Amino acid sequence: MNTVIMEKDEKIRRNRSKTTQRIVEALEEVIAERGLEGVGVNRVAEKANVSKVLIYRYFGGMEGLLEYYVKMGKLFPVFTPAVLDQIRPLHESDIARIWYRQVIQTYRYFRTFKAAREVLKASVIENDSIAETAARAQDEEMTRLVSQLSFVKGADTQAISAVILGAMNYLTIMAQNNRTMINIDLRSEDGWQRVENAVKTIYISLNKMAISAKDVELELQSAHLPVAQW
Repeated sequence: MNTVIMEKDEKIRRNRSKTTQRIVEALEEVIAERGLEGVGVNRVAEKANVSKVLIYRYFGGMEGLLEYYVKMGKLFPVFTPAVLDQIRPLHESDIARIWYRQVIQTYRYFRTFKAAREVLKASVIENDSIAETAARAQDEEMTRLVSQLSFVKGADTQAISAVILGAMNYLTIMAQNNRTMINIDLRSEDGWQRVENAVKTIYISLNKMAISAKDVELELQSAHLPVAQW
C-alpha cells in the first residue's frame, strides 16, 4: 500500500513540475511579446494552455509567479556550497577574475534574452505592483549573489557591487532602447566588448588596491605603528 501511495505522490510531483515549467515558459513568452506591463494571469494561462486556477494554486497569483521566475536561477545564478568551494580563490589576486567573469556572464544573458531584459527594464522604469515585485526579487537575488561571492572580509562589496551592477543595468536598458553612451554603440558587439574590458579593468584595479592597502597595514603593524599615525 505504501508503495502505491509513493508512486501516486511521485506522479503528482512530476505532473506539477511539468505544469510549472509550462507556466514559466509561457510567462517568458508573454514578457518577450508584450513587456512586463502586458503580463496577466489570463494571458499566461492561455499561453500555457492551463487553467488560471493553477497559477493561483501554485504561485498565489501573478506576483508570486514573477517572484518565482526571478528567483529560480535563470537571471542570477545560484551557487551551491560545493560550487562556492570549487570557485573559491586560492590567492587574493584571483578575486577580480571571479567577479568580472560573473558580472560579464550575467549581463550577456540579459542582452541575449528579451524576457530577461524586459524584467530588468520594468524593475527600473515601471511603477506598479508587478514592477515592484520584480525589483524587490531582483534586489534580493543580487544581494544573495554578492554575499556568496564576498570571499574577503573588510571590503564594502555591497557598495562596489551597487555601483557596478547599477551601471550595467542602466547600460543594458540603454542598449534595449537603441541608445549610445559616451558615443559607445551599445547595440554592437564592439561596444559591449569595450564595456566588458572596462569592467575587467575596474575589478582588477580594485583588487590590486585592496591587496596594497592590506600589505601597508601589515607593514605598519609589524613596525608597531598605528595606521592613523602613518
